[in-house]
Amino acid sequence: MPDPDPPPLGEIAIDSLHVGVDLGTAYLMLAVLDQDNQPLAGEYQFAQVVRDGLVVDYLGAVDLLNEMKERVEHRLGGQLTHAASGFPPGVPQVEVRATANVLEAAGLRCTGMIAEPTAANALLRLRNGAIVDVGGGTTGIAILQDGEVVYTADEPTGGTHFSLVIAGAQDISLKPQKR
Repeated sequence: MPDPDPPPLGEIAIDSLHVGVDLGTAYLMLAVLDQDNQPLAGEYQFAQVVRDGLVVDYLGAVDLLNEMKERVEHRLGGQLTHAASGFPPGVPQVEVRATANVLEAAGLRCTGMIAEPTAANALLRLRNGAIVDVGGGTTGIAILQDGEVVYTADEPTGGTHFSLVIAGAQDISLKPQKR
């Protein structure tokens, strides 16, 4: 995804950047925000390095993140040094640590790991309700009561599955059409 002329990092304090990495089931994503939480740059790439919240191709995840990081750094004109990441509800702590290890192996100091529903609610600030995160491979669910997450689940069905079901029911090909 092209960035509309982001300012060079030399003009921005590196510590004021918010860098996030999402190792999703279908896509790997890297996002960079400025000190006012405005997007500066980002990349996403189809990747099958995670399955149901578990890193199944560690070296592949590190390589892809390194490549994406280098492209973003080139566009921004400086080096990214740190990032935070999220994890789906219910994954074992060893998998949370594996995600942090991917960031660190790609040259990013891991500044934090946060459960995805908690991260979403930090922005949404729901007091009572549900957060549903339809990812490419899984759907994360969080129920909130009085501002606290009281239930979480990560269901093994996501956007890719939804697309396949709809395409099959409508007899539509998922292959890109040649123009």
